[in-house]
Amino acid sequence: MSAGVLYLVVCAAGATRQVPSRFLPLIAERGWDVHVLATERAASAFPVTMAEIADVTGRPVRTEFHTAVGYSLPDPDAVIVAPATYNTITKWALGIADTYVLTRLIEQTGRGVPIAVGPYINVAFAKHPTYDGSLETLRRWGTQVVIGPDEPHQSGVGAANTFPWISLLDAVDPGEN
Repeated sequence: MSAGVLYLVVCAAGATRQVPSRFLPLIAERGWDVHVLATERAASAFPVTMAEIADVTGRPVRTEFHTAVGYSLPDPDAVIVAPATYNTITKWALGIADTYVLTRLIEQTGRGVPIAVGPYINVAFAKHPTYDGSLETLRRWGTQVVIGPDEPHQSGVGAANTFPWISLLDAVDPGEN
């Protein structure tokens, strides 16, 4: 039995490499029908990971509107944005819908769909004056912001090893805590 439709939005961050092996199995255990959407930068930076995600899910990773790939996605029951970059978080909080992923995030925010975001941000980006305000805006809108124990992290440090995959899933699937 399916827990519902889950959009998993991935960005161009180091922890993205863990999605096929660490996060998708957890999602499957909970019974979600997962559709992975990726920023264009994530798709170009991690082509092997995108292929692995497609193999695990049995469907292509979406980076474009349905007119480009020939089919529409079902509406989600929940959305997880992880790992989320500074760029995606800030543009989303500002309401900038200039890419497929941002358009879908803004739409689901407006629909009131449960959303959790897991930032994967280096210290320098996290110190930018807009970052905390962007997270606060997302919280005000009802987004669950899940910060891992090593976030923000130093560039090149293995923060991906402690990325809060389970906590992100729990944030949109509270019956499984």
